Amino acid sequence: MVFTLVSLHMADSYWPVFDSKSSESGIPRIGYLDWYVPRLEEKRPHNLSLNGMQYEWDIKDLMKESIFEIANHHIGNLKDPRINVSTRENVDIERVVICHGATQGLHIAVCAALANKNQNNVTIAVESPCYAPIVQSPQLFNHEVIKVRRIQPKGNLGHWRIDKPQWLEAIKKSAVLMITPILNPSGWDYHDDDREWIVKTCKENNVIIIADEVYLDTKRRHSEYLPFYKLGDHCISINSLTKVYSLGTLRYGWIIASPMIAEQARRAFSTLGGMMGSPTLRIAESVFPELETALDKVQEYREKNLPLLRKVLEKFNITWNEPPHGLFGAFRLPHGINAMDFIDRECKQYGVLMVPGNMFEPGLDEWIRVAWSIEPLLFAKAVINLEKALFLAISQKTSQ
Repeated sequence: MVFTLVSLHMADSYWPVFDSKSSESGIPRIGYLDWYVPRLEEKRPHNLSLNGMQYEWDIKDLMKESIFEIANHHIGNLKDPRINVSTRENVDIERVVICHGATQGLHIAVCAALANKNQNNVTIAVESPCYAPIVQSPQLFNHEVIKVRRIQPKGNLGHWRIDKPQWLEAIKKSAVLMITPILNPSGWDYHDDDREWIVKTCKENNVIIIADEVYLDTKRRHSEYLPFYKLGDHCISINSLTKVYSLGTLRYGWIIASPMIAEQARRAFSTLGGMMGSPTLRIAESVFPELETALDKVQEYREKNLPLLRKVLEKFNITWNEPPHGLFGAFRLPHGINAMDFIDRECKQYGVLMVPGNMFEPGLDEWIRVAWSIEPLLFAKAVINLEKALFLAISQKTSQ
């Protein structure tokens, strides 16, 4: 397969590419980042786009060693890093694989899931809406991907539900199903009935499930916390310290799977990643005992920030489908207002940044993803300016 360079200034579409052959040559670009990074660089003061917790760790206070010592100590002096995850999740250590963040975890999981299958003409079903690397990772290995959809609820309230006939047709054609239980951009997890159906149907059809669960720990203190790895040996869970624990710069993730799949994942990691860096492992080892502190912040931000957001959206009669957990949700702009235009006009005028829904699937042109992951004082100021932006956009639209 020959890869060619692709211009970044192409196309108006930023959503995930399900059929790279029909769109461009070479590796599909992550269109979302083409849109998002330039707007981040504008440094708008009221950033409601950050779908990961913004929590400051005092790493220096947690570490017993200097940075020099961390960088120079041999990795062999560390305890097995899998112990951190196996202890926290109460699983056998042989089920755990450490990797460089969740995105690499996706690549490794695909390799491991297909290790004992015929690699020719492999089809992988991928859930949509989604973050682009989830659907585009299998395409790096030249696998065909097909879309399965979670659908907006009627009246924009409640769970986004799966279309079972469409999913069944796709699952029967596939070797692997890749999903994001807490959905981007809605923030909603599966309805219990849908989750049970997915697990049962995939098992009946010998399909391996790869679940990107980087937001799932926002439910960790609740009875609804149910990682997919607990639901069968055909299920793989991927998580990291990035989104919920605000440690994205560490690039520390993990896979939990059956011992057989985990062994294949370890071999894939040895090939694709080599080994984890000693500084990353040492910092992670110091942080793991303190992760509950970050979950305290998750709860605090939710309790303090969401009432302010609800109040503003109610003022404009905007239906707010608030997910019961997580760090973000989505709402539909009224009067047919286009989300990308709104973010680049009225929101920019008032220094607000959010993410349009069509970054995750075409057709979500009027949807906005908003996150409540920032410190409450900053969030309060941001919501005041969001209200101003909404007032201006709606006034202009209704006066036309």
